This record gives sequence, C-alpha cells and structure tokens, in this order.
Amino acid sequence: MNKIDIKKILHEISENEHEKYRAFKERLEEYCTNKKNTVIGLFRVLRRIEIDLHDSLCGKIHINVNRSIIIKVLKTIRIEIEIIRHKMKHPHLFIKEYVKPLPPAGKWTSDKIDLVEIIYAIKQYINHGDVSIKTIQEGCEYFFQVELGDIETRIKEIDERQGNKLQFLESLIHNLNHFHDELKDTKNNKKIKWTGSVVDWVELVYALHAAGYANGGQTTLKELFKEMGDFFDFEVKEFSRTFKDIKNRVKGDRTRFLDELKRVLQRKIEESDERPSKK
Repeated sequence: MNKIDIKKILHEISENEHEKYRAFKERLEEYCTNKKNTVIGLFRVLRRIEIDLHDSLCGKIHINVNRSIIIKVLKTIRIEIEIIRHKMKHPHLFIKEYVKPLPPAGKWTSDKIDLVEIIYAIKQYINHGDVSIKTIQEGCEYFFQVELGDIETRIKEIDERQGNKLQFLESLIHNLNHFHDELKDTKNNKKIKWTGSVVDWVELVYALHAAGYANGGQTTLKELFKEMGDFFDFEVKEFSRTFKDIKNRVKGDRTRFLDELKRVLQRKIEESDERPSKK
C-alpha cells in the first residue's frame, strides 16, 4: 500500500465488501504505523484521498461504486487522519517506552511448510481473527529465526497434497496424545502403594472409622475403604469378612497392628530423645 490507488481499492471492495474492506483496514493501519512514513507525509496523502472521496460524493469525480462503500472508506480514512492530527498536536503521548524484545525461542528445525500450517491454523485465535497472515509470519520468523519466503506459494503446496493435507498438525495431535499417555503412566508409577497385609489394612481403616476421624464421622465404612484405597492403590472387597477374622483373635491380641504401630512410634520418639541436638 505504498501508493494508495483509491479508485482501485473501492472497486476491489465492491466485488467482495466484507473480506476486501477488512483487508483494506489492515493495510491502511500497517501503512500508517510504518516507521518509514513521516507524520506530515501521511497527513498529506490521507488528506488528498479524503478530498477525492468527498468530491466523488458531491459528484465532482465519477467513481462507479456504490455510494455506501465510498462513505464507509471515507470514515475509515478520517479516523486515521484524526489520529495523525493528534500525533502532531501531542507527539509526547506517542513516544513508546523501550521494551526489551523477547529472545527467540530457538531455531525452527522442521520443514518450513510445517510452520506455515501452524500460522494458518492459529490466525482465527489472534485478535479474534483480525490480523494479517503477513503479521503472524513476521512474528514467527523472528521468534523461530527462520525465513519462510513467499507464504502464499507454500499454502498452495499444502492444497496440492494428496491425501492428508494437514500432515504436521496431525503429527502434533499424535505427539500430544503420546505425551499425555506417558505423563499418565508416570503419575500412576509414582502413586503411594500400601505394602502391608490385608488384615493390617482392615484393622487400620476400621479404627479410623470407629474414631470418627473422617468427615467428622459422617463417612460410611465403605466410602472410607474406597477413598483410602484409591490413595494407597489398594483394594479390599470383602473387608467385613477380614474384620470377622480380627474379631476371632484371642482377646488382648485383637488390635495387633495398632499395638505394633504404637510400639514403633514409641521407639522412634525415644531414639529422637537420645539423639544429641544440633547447635
């Protein structure tokens, strides 16, 4: 958009108003924010266009385009002119603070056409789709230290593929699913497992339930076995039968596991008391 041919732009918009008008706005914004263009130079160019559009509405210049399109483009031009006037009047407000650029993520080592797939896939998710492919391309080229060249040619190559056209995106989905499976397996491998006996386990859970230490005693015995079993990766389906075996023990020996826990903890405390304190 270095040379703005307003008549050509108006005819293009009239052919496909929605798409072409949005493209025109993007190109106009890029043109107005291009550091190569001075504020005074931009003002002169846009003022000439504003006058031509105004003259066409007044009938001084004939442009074979719907009047509503001319008005729409004129309003867009006037918005940019107002911004430029504001820049000339208050230049200090538009001096950007220096922001250290982000370092590139690393060099792109896959095929360049793979990155093109990603660029076209993510366009609709950036600024609600209101962004040019060229802008995304430039960002990716900087971030990944790669030059993609003519991106339109590369997208044609994708369209001409036989079979699956989005090969790289499909491979990303496969790799992500594989990573998820590995992560799931890793989590399962790190799960805390009960390594005591079934009888000891039943004795412990029954004791916790009888004391009412789970949800203030509101949790049922079955729920407590389920929740603790999930945490310790240990399942006992017929815990009531095992509890009967505990009841059948000789009196004084029925809480064998809990008594052993008490002895072990007592010994640990005594050893800790005997150990000299660190200064």
